[in-house]
Formats: sequence, structure tokens, C-alpha cells
Amino acid sequence: MSLLRTILLGITAVTVLLLIGSQALGIQMGASGSERLLLALTIAAAGLCAAAGAIVLLRWLDRRMLAELSRGLRALDSGDGAQAALPAVREFAEVQDALAQARERFRATAEENIARIESMQLELNLDAVTRLPNRRYFHNELRRALTQARSVGAGHVLMFRQRDLIEINRHMPREYADQWLRSLAHRLDQLLGRRHDPPYLLARLNGSDFALLLPATAPAQASQAGEKLRLELRALRLALGEQRWCRWALALAQYGPEDQASDLLARLDHALMRAESSDGDAIEHADDEYRGDSAGEHQWRDTLVAGLDQHRFSLDVQGLLGPGAALLRNEATLVLHDAEAPAPIPASRFMPPAVRLGLSAECDIQAVRLGLDWLVSHQGQLAIRLAQASLAQSNFLPRLGQLLRDRPAQTARQILEIDAHGLADNYAAVRTLCEVATDAGARVGVRRLSQDFSALTRLHQLPISYVKVGGDFVSGLTNSPGGRHLAASVIDTARQLKIDAYAEDIPDQTTEVLLRDLGIIPTRNDAAGMEA
Repeated sequence: MSLLRTILLGITAVTVLLLIGSQALGIQMGASGSERLLLALTIAAAGLCAAAGAIVLLRWLDRRMLAELSRGLRALDSGDGAQAALPAVREFAEVQDALAQARERFRATAEENIARIESMQLELNLDAVTRLPNRRYFHNELRRALTQARSVGAGHVLMFRQRDLIEINRHMPREYADQWLRSLAHRLDQLLGRRHDPPYLLARLNGSDFALLLPATAPAQASQAGEKLRLELRALRLALGEQRWCRWALALAQYGPEDQASDLLARLDHALMRAESSDGDAIEHADDEYRGDSAGEHQWRDTLVAGLDQHRFSLDVQGLLGPGAALLRNEATLVLHDAEAPAPIPASRFMPPAVRLGLSAECDIQAVRLGLDWLVSHQGQLAIRLAQASLAQSNFLPRLGQLLRDRPAQTARQILEIDAHGLADNYAAVRTLCEVATDAGARVGVRRLSQDFSALTRLHQLPISYVKVGGDFVSGLTNSPGGRHLAASVIDTARQLKIDAYAEDIPDQTTEVLLRDLGIIPTRNDAAGMEA
């Protein structure tokens, strides 16, 4: 029995015994009724005083109990592990023991919950395979960088895409592909990640897309980092078969305080699509002309499908002039007319999303059909550019062959141009194209040879009519002995194969004279141009 109950029962028992004893004593002594009444009242008063004292004692004990309980609960809430000395009253000891046990359980539960929350935060912000920050985390950091750009200065974002991830997963065990991505991410993070000052942020946005956030960087710094990344990605490529390697597309954009995250990412995505359509690994720069254009793949699909269904395409035809302003041939690029666009959309803008969406073959068929129509009412030859992605679609070459064979008179003056990298990356498809074209009476030319000189080793195997060089190779020719040596190799190969070699993007008269001395025909476009 507890101390408190003992006190109360003791006081009650003593009072009852005194009352009974007083009555018995009064009877034995022959006391009168009034005397016995007085004695009983005295003893009852003493009992009431004792009871009042017990009540006061109980209230004091209650207050003490509540104080101890409150102190224990505050210690439990604050996580304070210090325990007060145990009180002498046993009830207090039991409460203190219960609080101590609750405190230990609370601490263990809190530590477990904290660990679980930290794990969930990591899972929420990290990619499961590469352990790089994921899209959500990158977007938050990008918005923070755009906010800080006004105070710390402009920065850059470099996005890169693994173009053959589906094929990698199809031909290799998933565990092997994941291990390759994990090691690649670790290597790139060590090379260009958070150790940089200011820290760069490398993230994986989705299965094939990665991004590198370069805050407070000048264009030269960003270009240097991009080139380092490009070379590292090339060194870490996977082999996909005989003389085939997985490919990367890279795009770089500068941002400032006036930019919005959605517009910036849209410009980068469009630059990535252009990089994919070029089939090289050169870094594509996001153009300011697309600032504010956030059209996504769904919008492009709707626009292109409507254009194909309603025949909203035309050709922008320009004459290619040689020495003495003589017309060598005409060259055409496809133009899309969209009712919602303020001006016709050039192929350089809509073909990258067309390649991404698998619609490049339809666009190229439109271009060839329009080219044949143009040749009905115009003299001379007409060159039409074909996308490498179109050759990879199984139904494109049969449809192209039928289209050319149906109009032999115009096909004899039709030239189909392909990029040089196709000879190295997809030689079988290019060879089939050459067979289809020559059988129908058309010719095939190779453009942008200076971006992939390895195509020279394939020229003798194909019926190619001419090759074209241009870009930085031609513009830097006068100051580059190595470039002049390569140019000499090009013209030697062309002479042996009895094909023409043309140069475009000629910057000045000195370069033009040098090209003539080497035997390469300098060309320029007729600014007038025609539309069909």
C-alpha cells in the first residue's frame, strides 16, 4: 500500500477509534449526555483538523507530482538525457522510471525517423543509377542560379544526350549499361563536378539526358569546360558493332538574369536536336533567335504533321556560283509555312525536331518531290539535301527510288546531297542510296567533308559526283599548314576518282586564291534566290 493511502487510512481509523473509545469511556465513567457530546465533538474536531492537514499534504504532493512530471516531459521533448535525482516518494520514482523509458524510446524512434527522412531526401534528389542529382534538384539549382545571376554574373548550361541508349540497352545486359553510366558519371563528376570553384553541378535529367550547370562563368571558360567534356565523352564511348561507337549530342547556352528556366531549357533542347541532326559531336550553341520559343516535341509534331498533310512546304532555291560568277547548279532547302508562325520556318529550325520525331523521311520526300516539280519549269541542275536519319528508315529509299524513276527527265538533273559523316557511320545505307539514285539517273554529292575526313577512305567505293569542304576548315586555311596538307589530300583523292572538289564559306580573296592554287573550286551562293 502506498504512503499516501496509508496516511489517509490511518487518520480515518484513528478518528473512528477515538469516537468509539470516547463513547465507551463516557459510559463507564457515568458521564452525562452533555459531557459525552462535548467529548465527541472535541475528538471530531481533532479528526477534522487531521483530515484538513491530510488534504493539504495531498495537494502539496499533487503539485510536486505535476512539477516532476512536467520537468520530465520537457526533458523528453528537448532530448536532454540528464536525469534528476530520484525523489524519496515511491510514486515519483515510478513516474521518473516511466519517463526515462519513454525518453529512450523517443530518442530511438527520432533517430530512426531522421535517418529515414535523410534517405528519402537522397532518393528524392538523386538519380537511382548514377547517384547524380536528378531533374528536380537540377531545376531548383538552375532557378537559384538565374536569381543570383544579377549579383554574381552570367553563367552557362551544357546539356548532353546519349543518342544510342536504347540500342545499348537492347544489345547489352542492363546491369552492364548501368555500370557504364555509373562509372561515366563518377568520372565526369570528378573532372567537372563540385570540386570546381565555383562548384559546377552535374546532373542526370532523364535516361539519356545530362546537364552541367556552370554558374558565373565567362564564354571562354564554358567553351573550355565543354571541350573537356566532349573529349572525355568520346574517350568513354561504348562500341556498338564493327566500326560503330555510341554517339553523344552536346549543346551549350549562356544565361543571364533576364532568362527564364523554361525558355533556357527549350533553347538547349532545340540545340540538342540540331546536334543530333548533324550527327557529329561538336558542341551546338543555343541561338538567341529561339529565345522565348518554348515549343516542345508535341507542338512540333502537330506543326509538322499538319504541314505534311496540307502540303505547306516549299523550296528556297539559290544558285551556286563558281569562278567568274558562272552558275554551277542550284541548291534548295525546304521551308515550312505555318499559319501561326510570323514567317516561313527554315529547315535548320524544323528538321532537328523532325529527326527526333522520326518525320525526317517524310520531309525529305517532300523536298525531292518539290525539287522534281521545280526542274519541270527551270533549267540547270538542282541539289537537295537529305538527312542521315532518313536513310535509316526502312521505307525511305524504296519510296525515293520510285519517285525518281517516275520522272526520269527531271531525275537526270537531280542531285542528292548527304553529309560526309554518313559514309563512316552508316556506310551501308549510303551505298544503297547511291545505288537507288544512279539506277534512276540521279547523282549523289557529299557535303561537309571537312567535318569528317575519314569519309575520304570510302569515296572510291561509291559513285560520288563531288565533295564539298567549308566552315572553319576553309576559313582558317591560310594560317594552317596542316589544313593545307589536308586540302591537298582531298584534291589528290578527287583527281584520282575524277570527281570535283568545291569549297564554300570562303572568307576573303586570299583564301579564294589559295583554293584555286590547290585545285579546289571556290563557290558562293547567289544572294537573289528563288522560291518554289
